[in-house]
This record gives sequence, C-alpha cells and structure tokens, in this order.
Amino acid sequence: MNHQKILNKNRLAIATAILLGLVTFGTGCSNTSQPSATTEEQSGDIKKVVVSDFADRVVIPTYQLLVTRSQNLSKAVDAFVAKPGDDTLKAAQEAWRATRTPWEESEAFAFGPASSLGYDGDLDDWPVNETDVKAVISSKAELTPESIKQLQTTQKGFHTIEYLLFGLNNDRKAVDLSEREIKMLKLLTDAFDQTAQDLTKSWVEGVNGNPAYSQVFSTAGDSGNSSYPTINAALEEIVQGKIGCLDEVANEKIGEPLKEKTTKDLESRFSHHSLDDFKSNIRSVENAYLGRAAESNESKGKSISNLVAQADPKLDEQVKSELQAALVALDAVPNPVEPKMSDRDALTKLEAAQKAIATVQETIQQKVLPIVQG
Repeated sequence: MNHQKILNKNRLAIATAILLGLVTFGTGCSNTSQPSATTEEQSGDIKKVVVSDFADRVVIPTYQLLVTRSQNLSKAVDAFVAKPGDDTLKAAQEAWRATRTPWEESEAFAFGPASSLGYDGDLDDWPVNETDVKAVISSKAELTPESIKQLQTTQKGFHTIEYLLFGLNNDRKAVDLSEREIKMLKLLTDAFDQTAQDLTKSWVEGVNGNPAYSQVFSTAGDSGNSSYPTINAALEEIVQGKIGCLDEVANEKIGEPLKEKTTKDLESRFSHHSLDDFKSNIRSVENAYLGRAAESNESKGKSISNLVAQADPKLDEQVKSELQAALVALDAVPNPVEPKMSDRDALTKLEAAQKAIATVQETIQQKVLPIVQG
C-alpha cells in the first residue's frame, strides 16, 4: 500500500530526532587517561552495527525473496496464458499468495526508495479503482507495456492482479477471463516483477544514478551523509517504520472495515487474504525489531531489540510479548475474515486484535522511540 501519508506524518518527529542526534554527537566526551572506548563510544559502535545489519540482513534478504516469488508468479501467469484452465489459474493464484507474504513482511520498512521512487505505490496501492480498471478492460485501446506503465497506481500492482486472478469474491473460474483480461494480467504481472527487481536493486546496487541505499543507510552519521546525518536518525527511521506499520494495520486495515462492517475496505478482499496480510504485517514489525528477514525465525546480527535490552531488559521482553499477543489475537479471528464481516463473534475478535496491535504500537512509540533518539 501507499505509505506516503503515514511517512509525512512522521517527518517532523524524524527531523527532531536528527537534531537531537546532532546535539548528542556534538557533546560526546572522552577520557584521555583511559585507552579503552567509553560507554558512549561502545554504544555508538553497536548502533552502527544495528543499522548496517538491518540493511544487509533484514531489508535486502526480504526484497530478494520478494523477487524470487514475483518471478514465480510471472511464470505461473505465463503458464495460464499459454493454457487457460482452472488448474493453471489455481497455480497462479497460489503464486500470488506466496508473493504476498514477503511483501507484507516488508511493510515495516517501506521507507527509502520504496517511498521516494514510488515503488510502494506501483506494487501495492489500494483500494483498487474498480471503475477505472473496468474501463481499461472494456476499452478498445491497445494494451502494451507502455500503456500499463502509464496506469494509475490504483489500476495496477498486487490488487489489480488479484482482481483479475480471483474475481470480486474469490470465485474466479478460468472461463470468466476474457482474452483482453488475460493479456492485461500478463502485462501487469511482468510490470510488477520488474518493479520488484528495481526495488531490490535500489538497495543492493543503486538505480537512476543513485548509490545503493544500503550504503546510504549503513553510513548514517558519516560526514557528508545528508540523508542520515546521525546514527540516531537511521535508528529512528527503523522505529518509525514499525510505528507507521502498526498504525496502518490497527487504524486503517482493520479500523476502517470495522467501522463499516463490510468487506469493501479490506485490503485483499478479492482473494480473501486480508487476515493473512495483517499477520504478515505484524511479523514485519517483529522481524524489524528482532533483526530477521521475511519467513525466517532466526535473528541475525544486532537489532533494535539488542539496543532496547541493553537499556531496559524488561521493556525488551514487554515488546516481544506484546508482538506475540497481537499475533495470537489475530490467530483467534476466523480466517478468511471476509465472509465473517457481519458475524458478531468474529468482529469482537477482530476488535480484540486491533486493541492488541494498538498496545504494542503505543509501547514502541512511547518507550522504544525515546531510547533510539538518544
């Protein structure tokens, strides 16, 4: 989805953190009689490792998995195009679901090129503009890679592909797709795969003459790094990403459908995959906190958890416990949730999950953020 609104909301806080970081850096002191590093210097070294490990061991592996899955999705769609049938359609649907997981587990770090270069919107803007998508389908205009590129973000990406693959209510049959819809599906999937590759490349190698974003991020605090003048600025970017993701899940992805008590605002309603999206988003926050890549249970390197544990071990345990509580609460909601949006018991459980997510958001915002701000 498009995180620009949430990112803009956090800009002032980030700017404040940068200033705080500059003050902290400028007033650091040392004891010339002691040859070993001071506590402040040791802390700075750990912070640099946390930032570097986050780029190399969390972000990049997650995006690389996304590319692997997006290429599998492209191949599955190609197989459906070559031989349209319910079996090849089902394989393409499963490939879409598999691709969805690493993307949703990247939502806690949708900053950098994902935001500034528009990859987030091109991949996952929502809700789909059904009226305009149907207009493209019914149009006589030629469908080409260039015409697909010119579509609005709400006419392409994950959810337009989802609409074509699954139909309005997860009941699509191969015979339901017209030749034009099949061609559009093929072109949209190819464009999606290219965008996923470009996003990954932007972190690993750099694009459009820009340096690799992993390098920009990992050199936070170095002289001349205008994006992250201090280590604390990069650390806050990581934490603000978690806060923004939790806020979006609690107040938009779950909050809006709860208000209406209908499926129309559920993000992946065509495929009945919305609840799985919510879970993946919470795992994204957990991964970003513990230093794990998507679909991994192993923490690698240093993480925000290490910094928090160093400052307040009980708080670290609290955050981890609250993240698990949010996942348990989501597991209690009937899956898929789409057919249950008028069921009182299901809505009660969804409200409980929303509260659990809001709880961990408040903890991270009120207690973890000040730690990384220095």
